[in-house]
Amino acid sequence: MDLRQLDLPGLSGDACLAEEADKDPNGTDVLNRGELHVHINGAIPAADIREILADERTVLPDGFEFERDLVRTAPCQSLAEYLACWQVLRLFPKKRENLNRLTFAVMGSLAENNVRFVELRSSVLYLATLQKCSPAKALERLIESTGQAAEHYGIRRGLILTVTRGDYSAVNLSTLLQAYQDLDMPRDVIGIDLAGDEETKYPSELPALFRKAKDRFGLGITIHAGETGRVENVRAAVELFGADRIGHGTAAGKAPELLELLAAKGICVEVCPISNRLTGAVPKDEAHPLQLFRRYGVPFVICSDNPAIHQRGLADDQAAAMAEGLSIGDMRQQYEVAKRYSFMRDLT
Repeated sequence: MDLRQLDLPGLSGDACLAEEADKDPNGTDVLNRGELHVHINGAIPAADIREILADERTVLPDGFEFERDLVRTAPCQSLAEYLACWQVLRLFPKKRENLNRLTFAVMGSLAENNVRFVELRSSVLYLATLQKCSPAKALERLIESTGQAAEHYGIRRGLILTVTRGDYSAVNLSTLLQAYQDLDMPRDVIGIDLAGDEETKYPSELPALFRKAKDRFGLGITIHAGETGRVENVRAAVELFGADRIGHGTAAGKAPELLELLAAKGICVEVCPISNRLTGAVPKDEAHPLQLFRRYGVPFVICSDNPAIHQRGLADDQAAAMAEGLSIGDMRQQYEVAKRYSFMRDLT
């Protein structure tokens, strides 16, 4: 893993950090890792994506260039630009066997990074549309496929159901929760997530639906918030949505009172160092708020977000966190921190 190929602040010349982050106190064994923020479609290796698209004879959108637009290795001008690759990532898999293929590829990549447990995020509804089945059937297929892949690689996994900000986010969440109930509330589903461009509005009833799902079904809540500099989105995630964790949350570093709130409530921030630089959540000329999180006692866990899109893995994100000022000692604690704040139960 050559971090020198990633043109981001603090990483140039520090490729050795990824190897250092893989060592135990004696410098011999590889660390166990837990992954709490990774999107399935953003974790599929590009080679597998290309072959699945060819197998399904998928036509790319006009103007989309696979090599240029799928991979992100340099900072984007906006989150919207960063998310542009999803116009292709949501075009597959149309075939059941390709769902299996991609989940095995994702789990294989996680295993290479010594991930022992993972919370995988998927919207599911796009899968139902592609495979021309009900949302319940799509969820059932996703549970089965990811379960088989996880067992093969010896990884524990839970599923987080994601809805994207927009006019239909409340309807989509209700549809996902109905599919979850239709399958008798499988234990494989552990949480719900709100994602997408934070500049996009959502229905006023959406926060109440999240809280209701938490209270009724015991699902964990994680909200993508504060990734575009909007401090108020982090506060809304806590006060309106009842978030247990915050995805990214970098804007919180600009508001000491919000850092105090997160610390007081014990709300964990899912920090994705490489992604935060690529999306512009943390500009090139600014320090990452990781040190502020630690100073204020805000719990955080290092995650990879979309590792295949970055052509990196969780080990690289931990190395990036070290380049931002954290220590190898901090990285050694990450496995226990991830277990503590995971929505999965009975992790050992």
